[in-house]
Amino acid sequence: MADWFACPLCGRQRPIEGWDPSSFDDEIKIRNVKGLGRGRGSEVESEWSAVVDSAGLNLMEMAKRCLKIVELCLESDEVSASDLVDDVPQDLVQSVIEEKTEDYGYSQES
Repeated sequence: MADWFACPLCGRQRPIEGWDPSSFDDEIKIRNVKGLGRGRGSEVESEWSAVVDSAGLNLMEMAKRCLKIVELCLESDEVSASDLVDDVPQDLVQSVIEEKTEDYGYSQES
């Protein structure tokens, strides 16, 4: 018997064996898919970034869910906050700091 897990973001189930998230694209993609007929599968007709056109996908809810997943991982003994902070790109950290300081009426130049 194989061990499977359910993705906490989308609910999709898959075997743990062979799962390698490092091979995934760092992109949220929307795909227009066309059915090929009964039992023949489907094909992708077009694909684009949800950041450019979300096509109704609620990106805010997705972002909130991703943060909840990080929180769940931090509850384990395998993930630490300091390890995560070390892996966050510094330009992302800087942009969040700039956005938050602007929200409160402060300027980075001050």
